[in-house]
Formats: sequence, structure tokens, C-alpha cells
Amino acid sequence: MIEDKLAARLGWSIPAFTIVASSIAHLLSGNFRDFPFFISEADYPGVERVIFTAGFAISGIILTYLSWVLFKNNKDNSRWYWMYISLICGVLVGVNLTIMAFADMYNHIEIHVFTALNVFQFGIAWGISTHLAIKDSNKTGKIIRRISIPTSIIAFFGLSYAINLGLQANPEFIDNHNWDMAKMQPWIDWASPFEYLLALSFIITLASFEYDINGLREEE
Repeated sequence: MIEDKLAARLGWSIPAFTIVASSIAHLLSGNFRDFPFFISEADYPGVERVIFTAGFAISGIILTYLSWVLFKNNKDNSRWYWMYISLICGVLVGVNLTIMAFADMYNHIEIHVFTALNVFQFGIAWGISTHLAIKDSNKTGKIIRRISIPTSIIAFFGLSYAINLGLQANPEFIDNHNWDMAKMQPWIDWASPFEYLLALSFIITLASFEYDINGLREEE
């Protein structure tokens, strides 16, 4: 098994690299439909799909392991009920992220949307429950989460609101998952930046776990 500190470092760095690299590859390949685009639109046949699928599949496995590492290292110096919730949320994030990596939005839209929403929602819950569980956590980690978690909540509601406005303007898409993305683009112009902000804030929350991997034994 990889070392705990390395698991924490890989837990945020691999997803960050995957998003940046797949998005850039999607842009440079000329395969992008419009700009800005959703993160998952980079899961397009070609080199960007290889980066997207491999990166997020590996990330899901690592995050599942990281949720256990956080639990193991902090269960004796934490609010046990929140720590168990943290463990469950972390595992759900990892499992859904791995499934999402293989269920691209072009061929498996229902599975993709379901698992992506689970990653974001359980990701926010993971950050909150971990923050509440580790009562005497590292000061730097706490400060980071006090910024990243509210930002992720704002971004999630901004993303949801923008998409909802687009669906209200195009009610035929509500029961039809095969959206005309070109017609939705005026709202994607807002939803996409919110999605990237949501992903960034979640990655920053994951980075904060690195400070708490040793619980009370390490203080900044």
C-alpha cells in the first residue's frame, strides 16, 4: 500500500492534473463543440478520453483508500459519528468517480450525470463531515476548508441554477437527456465556469486533508 502522506497528495493532484490535461487536450485537438464547455465534454474519443478515463478511474480508487486513511488516522481523536460519516462519503465519492470515468456523457448520459452529481454532492458532504469530525485538526487545513467548502456550495448552486434556467427555456429537454447543447450554450456559458469552480474548490478541500493525515500529531 502507498504511504498515507502520498495517498493524500495523489488524492488531489491526480484529479487536478486530469481536469487540466484533458480540457487542454480537448481544446488543442479541435474536438470541442463550443467554449466554455463542461469538464465531461473532454471525455471525447481521442487522447483526451484516455487522459480523462485513466485519470479519474485512478483518482476514484485513491480517494476510496484516502477516506480510509483519514478515518484510520483520526478516529481516536475525533467526533466518532462524524468520522464514520466522513468515511462513508469518501468511499461513495471514490466509487462514483471510478464509475463516471468509464461512463462517458456521449454514450451513457444517465449514468454519467447520476455519478457526477454524486461525486459533487458527496464530495461537499465529505469535506463538511471531515471538518466537523476532526475537532482539533491542523490550523492550516481548517482555514483552507473554511474557504473551499462554502465556495463549493456556492458553485454547486450556481451550476444548478444556470442549468435549471436553460431547462426552463427549453422544457423539451427536461425529460430528454439528449440535449441540443448548442441551444443550451447560453446557459452553459454560466454553468461551465461554476462547474470548474466547484471542481477546483473540491480539489482544494482534498488538498486540506493532507494537513490532517496525522491528526493531532502535526500542527502547522
